[in-house]
Amino acid sequence: MLVDSRGIGAGASGRNGGFLFRQPAAWINELLSESLQLYRSLEEDGAVPFDLQAWPMLLLAVEERELESARAYAEALGGQEVDLREDPWFADDLAGGFVIEGGYTLDAMGATTAMAEAARRAGVDLRLGCEAKRILAEGGRVHGVATDEGVVPTERVVVTTGPRLRFLPRTVGVDVPVVASRGWLLETTKVDPPPTYAVEQAAWPLQDEMASLVGAPTLGEVAEGAAEQPGLVSLLLGARPAGHCLIGTSLRRSLLEEPETPETVRRLAERAVRVSPVLRDVPVVAAWSGRRAVSPDGLPLVGPVPGVDGLEVAGGFSSIGMVTIPAACRRLVHGGAEAFDPARFA
Repeated sequence: MLVDSRGIGAGASGRNGGFLFRQPAAWINELLSESLQLYRSLEEDGAVPFDLQAWPMLLLAVEERELESARAYAEALGGQEVDLREDPWFADDLAGGFVIEGGYTLDAMGATTAMAEAARRAGVDLRLGCEAKRILAEGGRVHGVATDEGVVPTERVVVTTGPRLRFLPRTVGVDVPVVASRGWLLETTKVDPPPTYAVEQAAWPLQDEMASLVGAPTLGEVAEGAAEQPGLVSLLLGARPAGHCLIGTSLRRSLLEEPETPETVRRLAERAVRVSPVLRDVPVVAAWSGRRAVSPDGLPLVGPVPGVDGLEVAGGFSSIGMVTIPAACRRLVHGGAEAFDPARFA
């Protein structure tokens, strides 16, 4: 049974750019390879299409200060430097770019919906619009979940509530150390000519650097305005099959369910037109944000929670959810998720 207070894909799973990029960290690439197998299997099923397609990534150094880290990143993945001055789609004063093969894009909402449909066909009972209020445990063992529709008897609960991952485990005395960050996306009308690559700016932090940028502020820091800091904006851009573009992304602390600092939208647009003169006159039709969970060391938390038999979590995937979640959750079922054991924070 899946108990979800909203609908399928209502959180970050349906509100992201759907970019599946390789990274220098080997564990991310291993999970990406396994996740791609699962996505292809869903595609073959054909119940819900989601536009999975190979798309090379352009790792872009906008300014000279980004060039060294971009080159090191690209060399770790066999990337090739390209001369962007030969491509009129890009501004002619960018510091440099490196093409990295092995990337893919997909429609995030479509893929999430396809997962849900596969679950339905396998016999999963989807209780949508039904909130889980409290985990029920006695003698150190789970025996149920209290929900809007009543108590559900069960001996096993997997909490997968993203940026709210801390809250349900707390009802049985367990604190799962994740904090929330927010990212924004813009959507344009059709872009002509479309970009040749999916673009990621080299300013985006590596996975193990995330927590240092968005760790939970103290009360004193909140009092001094730390929760209102603008955060990081780094260009992430890709075309979709209908011809429009998705433009992101950003990283900042998020204490609220409602979007903070919509000023980020302006900063994303500013970054996009700095990179490509083609984009300046393209209309923007939507902007939205999603919240991500980040662990203290940047690794996901996948597996049993110490102290309560039958309680497991899967979360803390930050900005690599679509890349890693399918594989990580398969490992939760079949084994192989030891590197993400929540017990490391016990």
